Amino acid sequence: MNLTTPPQNVIDCLQIILDATASGNYELFTTVGNSFHKAGITKQMFEGVSEQLAPRMEKGYSITYFGRLQQNVFHIYLWKLSFEDGGDEFVARMAMDGDKVAGILIA
Repeated sequence: MNLTTPPQNVIDCLQIILDATASGNYELFTTVGNSFHKAGITKQMFEGVSEQLAPRMEKGYSITYFGRLQQNVFHIYLWKLSFEDGGDEFVARMAMDGDKVAGILIA
């Protein structure tokens, strides 16, 4: 197992989530999630995060992979989210349930 790079499907899921957040597209955001993801993050919650991050993402951002944790039945992937504006960075914590996102927290 390669610890320096997550599997491609995990990278793809994160990129879809980031693209959806940057564009405010809740429907796209839900396409990669399982039932927990869809039930746990309401459209209003998503819009609140999108409104905060989208303007900063528009100016440019990068992600840096930190690693993976095993918690219960989930694989948890961690990234640093940095912005070109030089402001505060965030940690993205994404739980995967097989090929679907079980939850994401950007804090």
